[in-house]
Amino acid sequence: MAEVALLVAMIALPVLIGALAAYLAKPWWWGAVVAIVVFLIAAIAPAPEEGESRIAGGDIAFLVVVVLIVAALTWVGAWAVRRARSPA
Repeated sequence: MAEVALLVAMIALPVLIGALAAYLAKPWWWGAVVAIVVFLIAAIAPAPEEGESRIAGGDIAFLVVVVLIVAALTWVGAWAVRRARSPA
């Protein structure tokens, strides 16, 4: 179940949050901050197995890359809404 929550927080929510930010006429990066926080909570919150830490040193690079992807997907959501709402 934790993997599904992580996948939703990584792909679906950033696009929706970016779209919502654009719809509310807020900068896309406000939505990116919210999406990144939600992703990090989803990534860190599940209880680790006994004897393991929540985040290992090798996880930092992975989290940084995924945070960049989350920010990019937030921008895509905001861009799509702004494009759809602009007069053609």
